[in-house]
Amino acid sequence: MKSQETVMNTFDSLMKNLGIDNPILFKCVEILIVLVAIVIILAIIRLILGFAIKKGADESVKPLLYSLFSHVIYVCGLLVILHILGVNTAGIVTVVGAASLAIGLALKDTLGNIASGILLLFLNPFRASDYIECGSLKGKIVSVGLFNTTLISLDGLYVSAPNSMLWGAPIINYSRNPVRRLDLAFGIDYADSAEKAMAEMKQLVEADPDVLKNPEPSFYVSSLDDSAVCVNMRVWVKTAKYWDMRCKYMKQVKERFDEVGISIPFPQRVVHIVKE
Repeated sequence: MKSQETVMNTFDSLMKNLGIDNPILFKCVEILIVLVAIVIILAIIRLILGFAIKKGADESVKPLLYSLFSHVIYVCGLLVILHILGVNTAGIVTVVGAASLAIGLALKDTLGNIASGILLLFLNPFRASDYIECGSLKGKIVSVGLFNTTLISLDGLYVSAPNSMLWGAPIINYSRNPVRRLDLAFGIDYADSAEKAMAEMKQLVEADPDVLKNPEPSFYVSSLDDSAVCVNMRVWVKTAKYWDMRCKYMKQVKERFDEVGISIPFPQRVVHIVKE
């Protein structure tokens, strides 16, 4: 409260120096100065956050930080305005403090979302544009707000989830690591050679500069299914190219198998009819 009294004394001195003696006009000018100060401070905060993002800060946390600072500034501004109007702000603060337990219980979920948002801000499990999976949620991160996190799904749907939902469940971040393993499985006919199929896939991989040499690619038979022998390839690629590489190899392997006479069978069942 001493800081508020110091600010008000400064206002009083400024108004007297300007020759404003009318009490009502005096209070109106003081309130106007407070409102202008709030607008200027918020504009400065926006500029600072924008500059930080240009220097590499995570864009998704901008709404959360701005909301935190703006709410604090609004509360402080409101207390100053009430003090100007002659309201006993010390009494208001005392009442709010005494009722804090009841307020906390009533707003338990809301306060939990705020706390979760702050923890997500400091622990930083994801950044803007990261594709994540959290429980039933899947999507690309847009922003983390004071109460909720905004995502965009792969099919362009807007998803808004409470911060506590993301904080309370394991988060799989598909974009965080720079490289990712690509696993593909192809079923070939039992009459075809699995060694030949793996050799053809290896030739495609060795000729591709987008496949990382370390860790080394691997090729193996993973299972003997009802209608096919399942041959797998595991290669490491850059995360940014994962889906392009997946689509490319699904097409190229199919075309190569067709060229060399390796067939990919469809599910089938042989039925023997015994005549008595």
